Amino acid sequence: MKAQDYVQVDTKNRVVVVRINGKIFPLDLIYSAAYSVLDRAYVILDGDPNKEIYAILKPRNFRGKLEELGHIFYNELLNAAFFTVQLVRNRELREALVRATIPVEEQEFEDIATIWEEKFGGEDEGSSEERK
Repeated sequence: MKAQDYVQVDTKNRVVVVRINGKIFPLDLIYSAAYSVLDRAYVILDGDPNKEIYAILKPRNFRGKLEELGHIFYNELLNAAFFTVQLVRNRELREALVRATIPVEEQEFEDIATIWEEKFGGEDEGSSEERK
């Protein structure tokens, strides 16, 4: 498939439609990509998350070509996918680093939670009952 199969420009309405395979890119990654271009375009998402999703982009603060905006969106989508893969791969390492920097035993966590519940009754400080 060619790039123009995924990025279609509608010069009459000044929008670009990006076709996304829902089986390859989950909805949360599409939301991340949409969020990353919100400063440059209005974004409308449509379609079936299990099949094909359409991201309709209308330029906002963007002076480039419409096709370029579509490619920027796709790059942001790939960036979000890469970030997620790296996040999963490095999970154990991050957890080990946190454990190494915070030398607190499991029993200490339970003691802190118990003291918190005794002091605050297990509710947030800003609960609606306290404000009445």
